[in-house]
Amino acid sequence: MGKEFTKEEVIRNKKDAIQKLNNLLECYINDPSGRHFKKANLISYWIKDYVHLIDFEERFDPTKNISYKRGNIVKLNFGFNIGSEYGGLHYGIVLDNKNDHHSPVLTVIPLTSPKDNKPTHYNSLELGNEIYRLLKLKYDTISKSLKDEQEEITLALSLFETLIDLTNKSLAEVEECDSGSVDYLFKLANVKDYIEAAKKSRAMWQEKEKHNTNEQKYLDKIGAEISRMKEGSIALVNQITTVSKMRIFDPRNLKGVLSGVSLSAESMEKINQKVKDLYIF
Repeated sequence: MGKEFTKEEVIRNKKDAIQKLNNLLECYINDPSGRHFKKANLISYWIKDYVHLIDFEERFDPTKNISYKRGNIVKLNFGFNIGSEYGGLHYGIVLDNKNDHHSPVLTVIPLTSPKDNKPTHYNSLELGNEIYRLLKLKYDTISKSLKDEQEEITLALSLFETLIDLTNKSLAEVEECDSGSVDYLFKLANVKDYIEAAKKSRAMWQEKEKHNTNEQKYLDKIGAEISRMKEGSIALVNQITTVSKMRIFDPRNLKGVLSGVSLSAESMEKINQKVKDLYIF
């Protein structure tokens, strides 16, 4: 059994931890050379993020996230790590052959970008622009769908306006008929039919307009992600790591920017081979 701590011991440990952290950050911030200024900011940022994750830990339900499959591309916060351990908000490749939807963790290979014409390290694998192309294809597909849907909206709106014109014309004819006459009842029935058809046309037009607006927002998010992407991707195969799904920034649901974006079987086979080269005799 682990040692049981008293409340006083916990309070003392808390004070010591806060004091050590504060001393370190003050030292970094006040360093005349300024070499540690960025590091102080990163540590402070990560501590806030880390506290948020710990606070959320007991409420986290992994089934609220989508299911992740081998080859999926995810964007996650690797956190503030030590030495050359990879950290920060970056892309990763899902490595699990079969990740249970209820599992709170996921094994990934971190991705980075090429650095100023430096050769790719033996421990890593260059993937070219495949991820960019996959996301761009998704963008172009949704963009085309939006254009097609906009044509349908224009057609529905035109039909709605035509039905309104027919309704107004029929109403004018009804007013010229004797109330209760056969012609009056016939034209009144036409008016009711036109009004009902106009209601259906308007409902269809409004529904498509709403969907179109939501899809445009989604498309804009994908476009923003593409604009932030750098040229090329390198898989850091020697930094395979298992992380909590709480760290995943995107995709968490089917409307995530990276939802449906997965590496090709060819690229995954290259990763398989690199894993064998590094870890299997």
